[in-house]
Amino acid sequence: MEKFRAVMDDHISLSIYNKKKRSFCIIRKDLAKSYEIEVDASEAPVLNKVLNEPEPYESSIADLKILEEEVFPINNAFQKVFGADKELKLNSIKLAVGSNYHDYVTIGENDLIKFDVKPTITGLMKFIKDNKENILGFLDSEYISEEGNVIYLNCGKKNISENIYSIKVLILASMQQRGFFLQQEHKYYGLQLYIIIESRKSNDDLLFELLKELNIDWELIFFRRKLAIHDWMEIECEKNSENLKSYLRAKYETLNYFDVNNIIRVIVKNQLNFKVANKMASLLYKMKNERATRFQDRKYQENLYQEDQIQQDEYSITLKKAEVAAAAKLACSYLGIQKKIKFDRDISSDEIHKYEEELLNI
Repeated sequence: MEKFRAVMDDHISLSIYNKKKRSFCIIRKDLAKSYEIEVDASEAPVLNKVLNEPEPYESSIADLKILEEEVFPINNAFQKVFGADKELKLNSIKLAVGSNYHDYVTIGENDLIKFDVKPTITGLMKFIKDNKENILGFLDSEYISEEGNVIYLNCGKKNISENIYSIKVLILASMQQRGFFLQQEHKYYGLQLYIIIESRKSNDDLLFELLKELNIDWELIFFRRKLAIHDWMEIECEKNSENLKSYLRAKYETLNYFDVNNIIRVIVKNQLNFKVANKMASLLYKMKNERATRFQDRKYQENLYQEDQIQQDEYSITLKKAEVAAAAKLACSYLGIQKKIKFDRDISSDEIHKYEEELLNI
């Protein structure tokens, strides 16, 4: 499984997990810094002796502003990208309706349906807007003891588009992470907002559009990641010629052992950098592929060899030192490096010039 994680600030992170034929994009936002939660003791000491599914030992009410400022904008962004007819289904919620935290009753998602409230986030928005003065907040609605998670909101949508299988929005508190929030925030519970998007591939246009609507600059994130990986490779390859050799062999599979060794010899002898080595290998890789294609066409016309044998024969031919030298000169010129390259004495200038012309015409 391929994993990628980006932390955008001190309370938002984006993670992507790529599996075979599946990609999971997980956005996590820490709500503990911005919102309060009211905690009281629950009836679990007695109830858990008779219930099949245990209840948490605390009853907690989350700030209603979380729904208004964090969840409802997600619903708006979702509908803007996928259409107003697409609705995030309300799977689980429990509202506290009353005058204060010591005088209230609870209303669950099934009760809302009885009150003719559409079981969607849009329906919940309308209900809260019409009854805001009486709603104190929303409570823990599910407790998954095996995971140690207390769920406050669970909503989502399946079969959204051809590439996006589902979107789920969760607000939860992890009992496993309680110690962290006690230490960092001095709060007994640390609420977190999760957006989980399951798709066929991670580079879906609608997914990127949704991230943009959620004010997540995915272009900058992926650009920074690409730069970071490239910088790391460059540092490692310039640090050790063996690392450079391994990198070139892995990336340019048609360059054989002797081809790569000859490239490394020129790089080390002239103290050239990773960019030159990479550009040289790229030019020579294209040269070999071009020659293999021409050789293949000619042999097919003569009906002499099969395709796999043709490519194997052409790719296995080691490049001449003059061809490597020509690639070095072109790579330095391409990268704006003004340096007189030292080559072995048995390489003629005319031969280097001839292969420069061939490389330029590829």
